[in-house]
Amino acid sequence: MNNKNAQKKPQLEDIAAALGLSKSTVSRAISGKGRIKAETREKVFECIKELNYRPNMIAKSLSEQKTYNIGVVIPMDSSEAEAPFFQTCLTGMAKECAVRDHDAVVIGTERDNLSQLTRVIENRKVDGVIVTRPAADGSIEKLLDDNGMPFIVIGRSVHENSLIVDSDHVNGCRELTSYLLLQNPADRLALLLGSTEFTVNKSRYTGFVSAFMDAGSHANERLVFTGIDSELKFSKAVSVMLEEQPRCIVCGDDMLCMKLLAKLADLGKSVPQDVRIASFYDSAYLDSYSPPITSLIFNAVELGATAASQLLGILGGTAPAEETLLPYEILIRRSTM
Repeated sequence: MNNKNAQKKPQLEDIAAALGLSKSTVSRAISGKGRIKAETREKVFECIKELNYRPNMIAKSLSEQKTYNIGVVIPMDSSEAEAPFFQTCLTGMAKECAVRDHDAVVIGTERDNLSQLTRVIENRKVDGVIVTRPAADGSIEKLLDDNGMPFIVIGRSVHENSLIVDSDHVNGCRELTSYLLLQNPADRLALLLGSTEFTVNKSRYTGFVSAFMDAGSHANERLVFTGIDSELKFSKAVSVMLEEQPRCIVCGDDMLCMKLLAKLADLGKSVPQDVRIASFYDSAYLDSYSPPITSLIFNAVELGATAASQLLGILGGTAPAEETLLPYEILIRRSTM
Protein backbone atom coordinates (compact mmCIF):
# COMPACT_ATOMS: atom_id res chain seq x y z
CA MET A 1 0.00 0.00 0.00
CA ASN A 2 2.79 2.37 0.92
CA ASN A 3 4.63 1.53 -2.30
CA LYS A 4 1.55 2.43 -4.33
CA ASN A 5 1.25 5.74 -2.53
CA ALA A 6 4.95 6.42 -3.04
CA GLN A 7 4.57 5.83 -6.77
CA LYS A 8 1.37 7.83 -7.10
CA LYS A 9 1.74 10.74 -9.51
CA PRO A 10 1.15 14.13 -7.88
CA GLN A 11 -2.14 15.80 -8.77
CA LEU A 12 -3.22 19.43 -8.93
CA GLU A 13 -4.66 19.20 -5.42
CA ASP A 14 -1.26 18.04 -4.11
CA ILE A 15 0.32 21.26 -5.36
CA ALA A 16 -2.48 23.30 -3.79
CA ALA A 17 -2.18 21.48 -0.47
CA ALA A 18 1.59 21.85 -0.33
CA LEU A 19 1.34 25.61 -0.83
CA GLY A 20 -1.87 26.22 1.07
CA LEU A 21 -3.58 27.54 -2.06
CA SER A 22 -6.84 26.71 -3.79
CA LYS A 23 -6.88 24.45 -6.85
CA SER A 24 -8.21 27.33 -8.95
CA THR A 25 -5.28 29.55 -7.93
CA VAL A 26 -2.77 26.85 -8.87
CA SER A 27 -4.58 26.25 -12.15
CA ARG A 28 -4.44 29.97 -13.02
CA ALA A 29 -0.73 30.08 -12.22
CA ILE A 30 -0.02 27.16 -14.56
CA SER A 31 -2.22 28.37 -17.42
CA GLY A 32 -1.25 32.03 -17.11
CA LYS A 33 -4.90 33.04 -17.17
CA GLY A 34 -6.40 35.48 -14.73
CA ARG A 35 -4.76 37.89 -12.30
CA ILE A 36 -2.24 36.33 -9.98
CA LYS A 37 0.80 37.67 -8.15
CA ALA A 38 4.18 36.98 -9.73
CA GLU A 39 5.44 35.73 -6.35
CA THR A 40 2.61 33.18 -6.14
CA ARG A 41 3.19 32.00 -9.71
CA GLU A 42 6.89 31.53 -8.98
CA LYS A 43 6.12 29.45 -5.86
CA VAL A 44 3.74 27.26 -7.87
CA PHE A 45 6.37 26.56 -10.55
CA GLU A 46 8.99 25.76 -7.90
CA CYS A 47 6.60 23.28 -6.27
CA ILE A 48 5.83 21.74 -9.66
CA LYS A 49 9.53 21.05 -10.17
CA GLU A 50 9.93 19.56 -6.69
CA LEU A 51 6.93 17.23 -6.99
CA ASN A 52 7.51 16.51 -10.70
CA TYR A 53 3.89 17.31 -11.46
CA ARG A 54 2.76 16.72 -15.05
CA PRO A 55 -0.85 17.37 -16.09
CA ASN A 56 -2.55 15.16 -18.65
CA MET A 57 -1.66 17.36 -21.60
CA ILE A 58 -3.51 15.29 -24.20
CA ALA A 59 -6.82 15.53 -22.35
CA LYS A 60 -6.15 19.15 -21.54
CA SER A 61 -5.35 20.07 -25.15
CA LEU A 62 -8.51 18.36 -26.40
CA SER A 63 -10.74 20.06 -23.85
CA GLU A 64 -9.19 23.50 -24.39
CA GLN A 65 -8.57 23.09 -28.14
CA LYS A 66 -4.89 23.91 -27.71
CA THR A 67 -1.76 22.14 -28.92
CA TYR A 68 0.57 23.36 -26.16
CA ASN A 69 3.18 23.83 -28.89
CA ILE A 70 5.04 27.02 -29.69
CA GLY A 71 6.38 27.40 -33.25
CA VAL A 72 9.89 28.83 -33.69
CA VAL A 73 10.63 30.11 -37.20
CA ILE A 74 14.25 29.40 -38.13
CA PRO A 75 15.71 30.57 -41.49
CA MET A 76 16.83 27.49 -43.41
CA ASP A 77 18.82 29.61 -45.86
CA SER A 78 21.15 30.85 -43.10
CA SER A 79 24.75 29.67 -43.20
CA GLU A 80 26.04 26.93 -40.92
CA ALA A 81 28.16 29.58 -39.23
CA GLU A 82 24.98 31.33 -38.03
CA ALA A 83 23.64 28.15 -36.43
CA PRO A 84 25.14 28.76 -32.95
CA PHE A 85 23.02 31.90 -32.44
CA PHE A 86 19.76 30.16 -33.35
CA GLN A 87 20.65 27.09 -31.28
CA THR A 88 21.47 29.21 -28.24
CA CYS A 89 18.32 31.28 -28.65
CA LEU A 90 16.26 28.10 -29.03
CA THR A 91 17.74 26.77 -25.78
CA GLY A 92 16.27 29.72 -23.89
CA MET A 93 12.88 29.20 -25.56
CA ALA A 94 12.82 25.46 -24.84
CA LYS A 95 13.65 25.98 -21.17
CA GLU A 96 10.93 28.58 -20.74
CA CYS A 97 8.36 26.45 -22.58
CA ALA A 98 9.20 23.37 -20.51
CA VAL A 99 8.42 25.17 -17.25
CA ARG A 100 4.96 26.02 -18.63
CA ASP A 101 4.32 22.50 -20.02
CA HIS A 102 4.72 23.62 -23.62
CA ASP A 103 7.03 22.39 -26.37
CA ALA A 104 9.05 24.42 -28.86
CA VAL A 105 8.56 23.24 -32.46
CA VAL A 106 11.07 24.32 -35.13
CA ILE A 107 9.59 25.62 -38.39
CA GLY A 108 12.02 26.08 -41.28
CA THR A 109 11.55 28.91 -43.80
CA GLU A 110 13.45 30.32 -46.76
CA ARG A 111 13.41 33.81 -48.21
CA ASP A 112 10.90 32.95 -50.94
CA ASN A 113 9.38 29.82 -49.43
CA LEU A 114 7.01 29.97 -46.46
CA SER A 115 5.22 26.73 -47.33
CA GLN A 116 6.19 24.89 -44.14
CA LEU A 117 5.00 27.78 -41.97
CA THR A 118 1.78 28.01 -44.00
CA ARG A 119 1.14 24.28 -43.50
CA VAL A 120 1.72 24.50 -39.75
CA ILE A 121 -0.69 27.45 -39.49
CA GLU A 122 -3.41 25.86 -41.62
CA ASN A 123 -3.24 22.62 -39.63
CA ARG A 124 -3.16 24.53 -36.32
CA LYS A 125 -0.16 22.58 -35.07
CA VAL A 126 0.97 25.43 -32.82
CA ASP A 127 -0.74 27.97 -30.57
CA GLY A 128 1.68 30.81 -31.31
CA VAL A 129 4.89 31.58 -33.19
CA ILE A 130 8.26 33.22 -32.49
CA VAL A 131 9.97 34.78 -35.53
CA THR A 132 13.75 34.67 -35.02
CA ARG A 133 15.02 36.63 -38.04
CA PRO A 134 12.44 38.97 -39.59
CA ALA A 135 13.02 40.09 -43.17
CA ALA A 136 12.75 43.70 -44.28
CA ASP A 137 9.48 43.05 -46.13
CA GLY A 138 7.65 41.70 -43.07
CA SER A 139 6.25 38.78 -45.10
CA ILE A 140 6.35 36.27 -42.22
CA GLU A 141 4.63 38.61 -39.79
CA LYS A 142 1.94 39.44 -42.38
CA LEU A 143 1.24 35.74 -42.95
CA LEU A 144 0.85 35.14 -39.22
CA ASP A 145 -1.32 38.22 -38.66
CA ASP A 146 -3.58 37.45 -41.63
CA ASN A 147 -4.24 34.00 -40.17
CA GLY A 148 -4.89 35.25 -36.65
CA MET A 149 -1.84 33.48 -35.23
CA PRO A 150 -0.35 35.12 -32.09
CA PHE A 151 3.34 35.88 -32.57
CA ILE A 152 6.43 37.58 -31.16
CA VAL A 153 9.29 38.92 -33.28
CA ILE A 154 12.92 38.78 -32.22
CA GLY A 155 14.32 41.89 -33.89
CA ARG A 156 12.90 44.88 -35.73
CA SER A 157 9.74 44.49 -37.77
CA VAL A 158 8.04 46.67 -40.38
CA HIS A 159 4.70 45.04 -39.64
CA GLU A 160 2.52 47.36 -37.57
CA ASN A 161 0.98 44.66 -35.40
CA SER A 162 4.27 43.06 -34.35
CA LEU A 163 5.26 42.70 -30.71
CA ILE A 164 9.03 42.90 -30.45
CA VAL A 165 11.67 41.38 -28.19
CA ASP A 166 15.17 42.36 -29.18
CA SER A 167 18.66 43.12 -27.97
CA ASP A 168 19.35 46.85 -28.00
CA HIS A 169 21.44 46.78 -31.18
CA VAL A 170 20.99 50.46 -32.05
CA ASN A 171 22.34 51.82 -28.76
CA GLY A 172 24.93 49.07 -28.45
CA CYS A 173 26.39 49.79 -31.89
CA ARG A 174 26.12 53.50 -31.23
CA GLU A 175 28.07 53.26 -27.97
CA LEU A 176 30.79 51.01 -29.37
CA THR A 177 31.20 53.26 -32.42
CA SER A 178 31.42 56.32 -30.16
CA TYR A 179 34.24 54.64 -28.22
CA LEU A 180 36.07 53.85 -31.46
CA LEU A 181 35.68 57.45 -32.65
CA LEU A 182 37.55 58.60 -29.56
CA GLN A 183 40.44 56.28 -30.46
CA ASN A 184 40.55 56.76 -34.24
CA PRO A 185 40.13 59.56 -36.83
CA ALA A 186 36.51 59.70 -37.99
CA ASP A 187 37.47 59.57 -41.66
CA ARG A 188 39.45 56.37 -41.14
CA LEU A 189 36.80 54.33 -39.34
CA ALA A 190 35.32 51.71 -41.69
CA LEU A 191 32.20 49.55 -41.62
CA LEU A 192 31.66 46.11 -43.16
CA LEU A 193 27.99 45.10 -42.85
CA GLY A 194 25.93 42.12 -44.04
CA SER A 195 22.63 42.05 -45.93
CA THR A 196 20.31 44.94 -45.13
CA GLU A 197 17.44 42.64 -46.11
CA PHE A 198 17.48 41.68 -42.44
CA THR A 199 16.32 44.24 -39.92
CA VAL A 200 19.13 43.53 -37.43
CA ASN A 201 21.66 44.95 -39.89
CA LYS A 202 19.53 48.04 -40.39
CA SER A 203 19.63 48.57 -36.63
CA ARG A 204 23.40 48.14 -36.60
CA TYR A 205 23.79 50.69 -39.39
CA THR A 206 21.54 53.15 -37.57
CA GLY A 207 23.68 52.85 -34.43
CA PHE A 208 26.90 53.32 -36.42
CA VAL A 209 25.67 56.47 -38.18
CA SER A 210 24.15 57.90 -34.98
CA ALA A 211 27.54 57.84 -33.26
CA PHE A 212 29.00 60.09 -35.97
CA MET A 213 26.06 62.47 -35.63
CA ASP A 214 26.62 62.60 -31.87
CA ALA A 215 30.26 63.50 -32.50
CA GLY A 216 29.32 66.21 -35.02
CA SER A 217 31.03 64.41 -37.89
CA HIS A 218 30.20 62.13 -40.80
CA ALA A 219 31.32 58.67 -41.82
CA ASN A 220 33.69 58.39 -44.77
CA GLU A 221 31.36 56.90 -47.39
CA ARG A 222 34.35 55.32 -49.16
CA LEU A 223 34.82 53.17 -46.06
CA VAL A 224 31.20 52.12 -45.52
CA PHE A 225 30.18 48.85 -47.19
CA THR A 226 26.71 47.34 -46.63
CA GLY A 227 24.78 44.49 -48.21
CA ILE A 228 27.72 42.08 -48.05
CA ASP A 229 25.86 38.80 -48.69
CA SER A 230 28.23 36.88 -50.96
CA GLU A 231 31.91 35.99 -51.27
CA LEU A 232 32.23 38.17 -54.36
CA LYS A 233 30.82 41.25 -52.63
CA PHE A 234 33.00 40.59 -49.60
CA SER A 235 36.20 40.33 -51.65
CA LYS A 236 35.44 43.49 -53.63
CA ALA A 237 34.53 45.47 -50.51
CA VAL A 238 37.66 44.47 -48.59
CA SER A 239 39.89 45.18 -51.60
CA VAL A 240 38.49 48.71 -52.04
CA MET A 241 38.39 49.33 -48.29
CA LEU A 242 42.03 48.47 -47.72
CA GLU A 243 43.09 50.82 -50.51
CA GLU A 244 41.72 53.65 -48.37
CA GLN A 245 43.96 52.51 -45.48
CA PRO A 246 41.42 52.54 -42.63
CA ARG A 247 42.76 52.76 -39.09
CA CYS A 248 39.89 50.67 -37.68
CA ILE A 249 37.30 48.36 -39.27
CA VAL A 250 34.00 47.52 -37.57
CA CYS A 251 32.32 44.31 -38.73
CA GLY A 252 28.56 43.85 -38.52
CA ASP A 253 28.82 40.36 -37.02
CA ASP A 254 31.24 37.66 -35.94
CA MET A 255 31.16 35.76 -39.24
CA LEU A 256 32.13 38.77 -41.32
CA CYS A 257 34.79 39.52 -38.74
CA MET A 258 36.31 36.03 -38.97
CA LYS A 259 36.41 36.24 -42.76
CA LEU A 260 38.09 39.63 -42.57
CA LEU A 261 40.68 38.40 -40.07
CA ALA A 262 41.51 35.47 -42.38
CA LYS A 263 41.88 37.86 -45.32
CA LEU A 264 44.15 40.20 -43.35
CA ALA A 265 46.31 37.24 -42.30
CA ASP A 266 46.66 36.20 -45.96
CA LEU A 267 47.80 39.72 -46.79
CA GLY A 268 50.34 39.69 -43.97
CA LYS A 269 48.61 42.46 -42.00
CA SER A 270 48.70 42.40 -38.20
CA VAL A 271 45.94 43.28 -35.73
CA PRO A 272 46.02 45.86 -34.15
CA GLN A 273 49.42 47.09 -35.45
CA ASP A 274 48.34 47.56 -39.07
CA VAL A 275 44.59 47.87 -38.55
CA ARG A 276 42.29 47.70 -35.55
CA ILE A 277 39.25 45.42 -35.64
CA ALA A 278 35.91 45.40 -33.76
CA SER A 279 32.65 43.49 -34.14
CA PHE A 280 29.02 44.40 -33.48
CA TYR A 281 28.42 40.80 -32.33
CA ASP A 282 30.57 38.58 -30.15
CA SER A 283 30.97 34.80 -30.27
CA ALA A 284 33.32 32.00 -29.25
CA TYR A 285 35.04 32.43 -32.61
CA LEU A 286 36.22 35.91 -31.64
CA ASP A 287 37.06 34.92 -28.05
CA SER A 288 39.62 32.42 -29.25
CA TYR A 289 41.26 34.67 -31.83
CA SER A 290 44.62 36.20 -30.97
CA PRO A 291 44.39 39.02 -30.17
CA PRO A 292 40.79 38.76 -28.83
CA ILE A 293 38.38 41.05 -30.70
CA THR A 294 36.58 44.05 -29.19
CA SER A 295 32.88 43.18 -29.44
CA LEU A 296 29.31 43.72 -28.33
CA ILE A 297 27.92 40.94 -26.14
CA PHE A 298 24.24 39.99 -26.25
CA ASN A 299 22.66 37.18 -24.22
CA ALA A 300 20.96 34.91 -26.79
CA VAL A 301 19.61 32.50 -24.14
CA GLU A 302 17.89 35.35 -22.30
CA LEU A 303 16.59 36.68 -25.60
CA GLY A 304 14.95 33.36 -26.45
CA ALA A 305 13.55 32.86 -22.96
CA THR A 306 12.06 36.37 -22.89
CA ALA A 307 10.42 35.90 -26.29
CA ALA A 308 8.89 32.59 -25.20
CA SER A 309 7.72 34.02 -21.88
CA GLN A 310 5.99 36.95 -23.56
CA LEU A 311 4.33 34.75 -26.19
CA LEU A 312 3.04 32.40 -23.50
CA GLY A 313 1.78 35.47 -21.67
CA ILE A 314 -0.18 36.52 -24.75
CA LEU A 315 -1.70 33.05 -25.00
CA GLY A 316 -2.66 33.30 -21.33
CA GLY A 317 -4.39 36.63 -21.82
CA THR A 318 -1.61 38.98 -20.77
CA ALA A 319 -0.83 41.91 -23.05
CA PRO A 320 2.93 42.62 -23.10
CA ALA A 321 4.58 45.89 -24.09
CA GLU A 322 4.91 46.54 -27.83
CA GLU A 323 8.69 46.47 -27.49
CA THR A 324 11.11 44.88 -25.03
CA LEU A 325 14.82 45.68 -25.38
CA LEU A 326 17.41 43.59 -23.56
CA PRO A 327 20.75 45.07 -22.41
CA TYR A 328 24.17 44.61 -23.97
CA GLU A 329 27.78 44.68 -22.81
CA ILE A 330 30.79 46.18 -24.56
CA LEU A 331 33.96 44.16 -24.22
CA ILE A 332 37.09 46.14 -25.04
CA ARG A 333 39.91 43.82 -26.08
CA ARG A 334 43.41 44.08 -27.50
CA SER A 335 42.26 44.25 -31.14
CA THR A 336 41.47 47.96 -30.74
CA MET A 337 44.23 48.97 -28.35
